[in-house]
Amino acid sequence: MTESTRNRSGSTTSTERESTSARTGMLERAMTLLSAFRPNEVTVSPTTLAKRAGLSKATGHRIVAEMVNLGMLERTVGGVRIGLRMFEIGQLVPRQRSLRRCAMPVMQELRDNTKLSVHLAVLDHGDTLYVDIVSKRQDLPSAVGGRIPAYATGVGKAMLAFSPSDVVSEVMSKRLKRYGPNTITDTEALRAELAEIRAEGVSYDREESSRGVACVAAPIRGGDGMLHGGISLTGHVAEIDYRRLTPIVQTAARIVGRRIEQDVVAQQEIAEAMLQATGPKPHLPNP
Repeated sequence: MTESTRNRSGSTTSTERESTSARTGMLERAMTLLSAFRPNEVTVSPTTLAKRAGLSKATGHRIVAEMVNLGMLERTVGGVRIGLRMFEIGQLVPRQRSLRRCAMPVMQELRDNTKLSVHLAVLDHGDTLYVDIVSKRQDLPSAVGGRIPAYATGVGKAMLAFSPSDVVSEVMSKRLKRYGPNTITDTEALRAELAEIRAEGVSYDREESSRGVACVAAPIRGGDGMLHGGISLTGHVAEIDYRRLTPIVQTAARIVGRRIEQDVVAQQEIAEAMLQATGPKPHLPNP
């Protein structure tokens, strides 16, 4: 660092602070643009992304161009889409990778046996974030990478019920917006619902996330109670038999939870074996 950006005492000058602020602002705006993509949208124009992100057209187009150069976005005939580089980075997230790997066989079996859509989700800043969906149908609104406030979904409520109190309080501190005809918009009613979910170990969505959509969900937890995510069986209201599906989803969640624990132990053992293998070589005497 040059003397022009740091004074003799070692403290940061206004020039460096402004540069850091600019970089932070750029990252924040890039994330806002990425978040402006909506479920099931493949291509969006830079102008539309800028408008959704609350940026000027010129600023939006400039940042989009930089994101294209970095591989975060790709240009298409109608605008831009999420780039493969973002997919590659996403695959590096240990939590998501382990969760998906352990859940996939269970999800496929659930789909084959029930003919319903199977959703795998994690809780992210009070939102339900769908990390995988196994389904042969295209008539449901959810999509991989899509998000919706956790209180408005069955799988989200299942995760909220077993989350730390500060996470729940943060959700309660905001206005509970209506997404479906039966979305819970009263905080006390939501508290009561979460208490019941904790007691029963299962959560239901009765047209809360979207009109005509219902689900049965359960939290995926480890033996120590740690929350890993949630899994649900989703379909149209007429397809969901809550009583029949409840034990099926609960059993699936327990199986995935056990597999995650076993997967973590296996990964630790592999890491230790690799560490030992790359350790100092024993000294061999000259022949």
